[in-house]
Amino acid sequence: MNSSVSVLSDISYGKHERHKIDVFIPGKVKAGSGVILFIHGGGWSDGDKSVHHPDAQFFCERGFICAVMNYRFVSEALNVSDELDDITAALKKIKEVCAEKGFSAEKLIFSGGSAGAHLALLYSYLRRDASPVLPVAVCAYCPPVSCFADDFLLGISGEFEEWKYSVLSACCGERLTKDSFCGASQQEALRRISPIEYVTPQCIPTAVFYGARDELIPVSHIKAFIKLLEENNVTNESLVYENSGHALDKDPETALDAKKIILKYAERYF
Repeated sequence: MNSSVSVLSDISYGKHERHKIDVFIPGKVKAGSGVILFIHGGGWSDGDKSVHHPDAQFFCERGFICAVMNYRFVSEALNVSDELDDITAALKKIKEVCAEKGFSAEKLIFSGGSAGAHLALLYSYLRRDASPVLPVAVCAYCPPVSCFADDFLLGISGEFEEWKYSVLSACCGERLTKDSFCGASQQEALRRISPIEYVTPQCIPTAVFYGARDELIPVSHIKAFIKLLEENNVTNESLVYENSGHALDKDPETALDAKKIILKYAERYF
């Protein structure tokens, strides 16, 4: 194990205060190593890159360059497409930083949780060919995959229901309410930001990790997504956290198994 890790913190990749990345560089980088990038969750409107510092440290200690990123939150002026633009800008900066340190960053594994997993999947499937660093695999923790489904975020109701439609409106750029959610234009806008809509045989290897008791994202969505990956002959793996909800915090052995899959992908595709 590589115990020497250098952390370059709060590197700016743009003009916004949220345009920050941290890059973790091992003392001894594995030959041909790419970069593992973690994208945090938080409903597209909250969260911080620091939540993935332990993950970056784990993989960096095993010889892989890692990075974590912040991105702008959705609002009336910013939607998911803008967050994908942030990923492109962050990757350009990560590649530049790696070059300054004497490393060639040509390949990328995406990972992240919840909204971060959604962005990782969407970017991998939609923008792979234009990415500054080529995505070769994506490992998604409890990802929203079907934003258009009427039971999506079913666990958010009552006092939080207004937030649900507000954040989804910001994500897709179309005003949504409980009554208009299933309208034609609204559904079209939500399908445009749903990873399940972009599954083809050309998709990169995809691993999905999810909680059997997820209170936000229906397990049926995840299962349908995995089935579609299978039907399209996309290389994939999945793990169920049998005792966990959306936070995936009740199954430490499964959490380690998920890390082993990411390590396997890094060894294989870098």
